[in-house]
Amino acid sequence: MCNLYDIGRPCGRKDHDWEKAIVKTLEGVESTLEKRFGIRKTDPGLVVTDSGSGPEASLMRWGFDRPFNNAINNARSDKLDGMWSTAWEKRQRCLIPISTFYEWTGSTGSKQTYAFQSPDDDAVIWAAGLWEDRKGERAYSMLTTNASGQVSEIHHRMPVLLGKENHEKFLKESNPVELLAPWRHELEIFRCYNPLKNPKDHKGPQREDFLPGF
Repeated sequence: MCNLYDIGRPCGRKDHDWEKAIVKTLEGVESTLEKRFGIRKTDPGLVVTDSGSGPEASLMRWGFDRPFNNAINNARSDKLDGMWSTAWEKRQRCLIPISTFYEWTGSTGSKQTYAFQSPDDDAVIWAAGLWEDRKGERAYSMLTTNASGQVSEIHHRMPVLLGKENHEKFLKESNPVELLAPWRHELEIFRCYNPLKNPKDHKGPQREDFLPGF
């Protein structure tokens, strides 16, 4: 579930402090951020937390390191009372800015790639996440929930997505579990070429418009 996504080129809209935090950070870390497209587990990714005085963006490793798995990049939102309880209760929560995330359907060797974006051109999708500091390295994992709408026709799970009106509530409240519900708003979904075939050339999804369906 969500093993690949793009940070993209944030638009930095003047009325959104969350997006301005992304742009400000990217301007200062161009040399250390390996890529904005094709983020995979163990890659450094951009996350936004609440500093107490407003949104603050920073780079962290995607995937929690555990003895049985060195990059747990997705955390089930229905298991917050188990292995994710410490980060959740300590409010070690973050928001993950995404321009596009990807899923695949079909059998091995003939999988079809789908891209998921905001229907609002150049808008950022905000996924909910958890972060931790382990062995001196900060890492994050993306929270997932049951898929809804057309997403469920492609995969049974999806990232927990949050509108800007719920950002502070997610980051600050003690137990905002009601926000971890399936996304009920529209997403733009379309078939695209597999970005993993030429990862070095990947600069965002390339549509396969000639195919029927999404």
